Amino acid sequence: MQQIDESVLFFLNGLNNQFFDGFFWYVTKGIIYLPLYLLAVWFGIKQFGWRALILVAFAGLTFALTDQSCAFIKDAVCRLRPTQDPDISSLIHTVNNYRGGLYGFPSAHACNTFGMAVFLCGVLRPKRWWFTAAFFVWAAILSYSRIYLGVHYPLDILCGGAMGALIGWGMAVAFRKLQIPRIDNR
Repeated sequence: MQQIDESVLFFLNGLNNQFFDGFFWYVTKGIIYLPLYLLAVWFGIKQFGWRALILVAFAGLTFALTDQSCAFIKDAVCRLRPTQDPDISSLIHTVNNYRGGLYGFPSAHACNTFGMAVFLCGVLRPKRWWFTAAFFVWAAILSYSRIYLGVHYPLDILCGGAMGALIGWGMAVAFRKLQIPRIDNR
């Protein structure tokens, strides 16, 4: 399994050029997604009015659960990031000599973004397809940026994304059980 993970990593990490170095360096920082989150808050206010504060609290809790569960697992599993592995680090394309922390399994970026995408789409149930697509495209691009930068194996991303989706789904179910009335009669 490790050989397959490394082979896929080398292929995906090797698809690099100067433009994508800048693009994925910027993408991985996350601040670029602030407008997307503000759009989600706007949809939340439109659907729940002042009760959207509960939605924001649940989103914060979703983020905390995804992020902290990854930190716990990283410390328990201790799988080196590709850029930290002395056997392959010299073969990895990096940007701005960024190497990330010591351990990378699972990817917190993938877990956080897929967790938020599943939670927000599960709660807001957007009528517009582009809203759902935007969140999942955002999660996929940000997740790929971690492979491009060489700080995660593909399996780190897949497991982080799956774990985040599961947590996001659980939080959406918990939110819906509160039966908060919508003001737009959805």
